[in-house]
Parts: sequence; C-alpha cells; structure tokens
Amino acid sequence: MTTLLIFIGFILLLVGVHEGGHFLMAKLTGVAVQEFALGFGPRIWSKTRGETRYSVRLLPLGGFVRLAGEDQRPSDVPFERTYYGRPAWARLALAAAGPTANVVLALVVLMIAVWSVGIPGIQVAGLLPDAPAQQVLQVGDQVLRVGDRKVWLPGEVGPAIQAAAPNEISFEVLRDGERHTVAVVPQYDANEDAYRVGSFFSSQVLLPQLTELPPEAPLAQTGLQAGDLFVSACGQELTSAHEWSAVWEQGCRQLTVEREGELLTFDLPEQGFLELLAGAEFAVLPPTHRRAGLDGVPLSFRLLTQALSDFVHGIRLMIAGDVRADEAVAGPVGIAGILSRGVRAGAWPTLILVALLSLNLAIINLLPFPALDGARISFSLWEIITRRKVSPTVENAVHTIGFLILISLLVLITFWDVLRLFG
Repeated sequence: MTTLLIFIGFILLLVGVHEGGHFLMAKLTGVAVQEFALGFGPRIWSKTRGETRYSVRLLPLGGFVRLAGEDQRPSDVPFERTYYGRPAWARLALAAAGPTANVVLALVVLMIAVWSVGIPGIQVAGLLPDAPAQQVLQVGDQVLRVGDRKVWLPGEVGPAIQAAAPNEISFEVLRDGERHTVAVVPQYDANEDAYRVGSFFSSQVLLPQLTELPPEAPLAQTGLQAGDLFVSACGQELTSAHEWSAVWEQGCRQLTVEREGELLTFDLPEQGFLELLAGAEFAVLPPTHRRAGLDGVPLSFRLLTQALSDFVHGIRLMIAGDVRADEAVAGPVGIAGILSRGVRAGAWPTLILVALLSLNLAIINLLPFPALDGARISFSLWEIITRRKVSPTVENAVHTIGFLILISLLVLITFWDVLRLFG
C-alpha cells in the first residue's frame, strides 16, 4: 500500500506540473481551457471556476488539459479562442510548455537536493599498486579540490587532473573530519594518451566484502559465500572492490578471501567482470554529502545536462540493439518499484529519481510521435515553415491512432514489468 501511495503521489506531481505548463500557456495565448484533469476515467471530484472545470478522476495514471476546439466538439467558445483558431506559433508554444515545465521541475528538485541534502561527496574508491596516489591518498578520502579546481562530481576529477598535468597536482581532501592537502606527480599513460595518478574516484566506495550472494549468482558457483572478505588477488592486497576490478582487467583470475579466520583461494572463470558480479552485493563506506552553497545553481545545471546526456545515450544503445528495450524501459509497475526503493534509500536518491522521471517525461513527450507534444510541435512547425495548415480532422485522426499505439505499448511494458517482478 505504501508503494502504491508513493507512486500515485509522484505521478500526480509530475503530471500535474506537465499539464500545468500547458494550462498556463493556454491562458497566456488566449486559448480557452474547458477542463484541467488529474487522472483518467470517471470523475471523483470536480469544481468549475470560470470557464474551466477542475477535476480528479479515478485512475491516477496521467492527466490532461482539454482545450476548446482541440477535439472539434461543438462549443460556444469563439473560434479565435479555440486551439485551432490560434496561430501556429501559439500552438507550438502551448505544446512545448508541458515538457518545459517538467524540465524546470527537474532543475528545481535538483537544486533542492543539492542545497538541502547535499551532493554525495567524491571519495577515493581504490588505489593502484606502485602508483603516485598510493603514497599520499587513502581509500575513503573525500576529494574537495584538484589543482585549482573545486570538484563536485566524479566525472570532474579526470579533466581537472589533465588540466593540471604534467605538473605536480595538489589534492585537497577531507580525512577523518580534517582537511589535508597532498601533492601527486601524475604519470603519462601512452595507451590512453592521458595522465594518471593511479586512483579510482566515486561517490560510493565498495569494500572488498560480500554482504549478500544468492546461491544462483556466478560468484556463488565458484564457492564464494556472503561474508567473505577479499584479502588479495594474485598476491595483490585489496582494500576495495574497485581495486579488484583493476586487477581483473590485468588478467588475474585468482582470489584469496578470509572466511571465519581461514584464508581460502579460488580460481575464477573467464567471463565479463560485470557478469561475474551479477547478484552480488558488497559492503560500502558510509556516503558523505557536501552542501553546495552558491555553487548549487551551476551544479544543478551540470547534473541536469549529465542526466540528459545519459538519457540520449540510453536511446542510442537501444536503437543499436546493445540494450534490450524491455530491460531499459519501465511502465507504471516498474516505476512504482523504483520509487519505492529510492524512498527507502534516503532523501538524495528520492529527489534524484523525481528529477530524472520529470526530465524523462519531458524528453519522451518531445518525441515527434502522434499524440505526444512533439507531434503537435511538428504540425505547428510545418505550418510555420510551409504556411500550409494541416486539416484539423487529419491531425486529430493521426493523434488518435498514436494514442491507441501508446496505450498498447503501455500494456506491453506493464506486462514486462510484471514478468520482471515475479521472474
């Protein structure tokens, strides 16, 4: 029941903001709004104010703004105040307002997360043997500054290192509550054509100890068990799971663990590292959070841009066939599960999820597919460019067909979600 209520609350927020964008733009462009509804199906509450009926409907899986003339029903509203009675630029702005509102919501939520909770700190997640960083950094150090750059995201550390190299690079870190400044001389990696300090940086540090390992997991098949502490790999001492991944990439397939005071050595199979870790969970260092202060605004924009880039990259992977659509796309059931796990994980994951879902809703609606805002934008652009208006009857027919296809896809995706839930 809690998961259901969380899901309904977030869906109403995202949809309400989206439709609110359409509603406000309709008012600004002079289009009469006949109904602002949250949900579908029979009305369970409604109130008419002015020319608009505000309603809540039985099924909280969406919402809509019904504009005068949009569905070509007979109306007492003057033609110049109907959807098709307004110029193409007004219809374009009206269609774009919903996705724009979701982008703004995502940005606001990110700012709230950065300012109230604080962004997860960048930690030293592992050190390579005989590397420059091994002498001065420790696993768990929180990195605050690299050279003359303040860093907030793990992806900013690498560029900061390249900008300061080949000179000695200062690292300002927080260790046991105290600030320290250490110096590292980077080494040039000819294979990567870049300078390295020999350290992993992440907002989450995986310790070399298994906390959960289902019997069917690949590591369990090799003889490992939950509770095993990874001591070394091919003689190389391990202080984090990230260091094990580096040794693995070098071809090491031997692992020594401590179990109930006894050292055991295992030979691991040849397979992809991520495949080998399937189902395994590791102990983690407690996350740290940093309040961004005045840096919160540009940082929120960077987080938004990064999320957008990841979303576009995901679409490319699906188109290329590298990721299956049924694994990358979630429907109502899948989203409810994701939100529930996010809420249990804490405030930061919850706020980030809300921002990502809002951004995804905006991007999906901008796709030029019938019944989505992107298609309405396309029709308006066609009229602006060619000065030829598509018949409202034809446009409505196209959107109706698109809506039926989307509903069918929603049913199929929900079926996939249920299979994953019970699979």
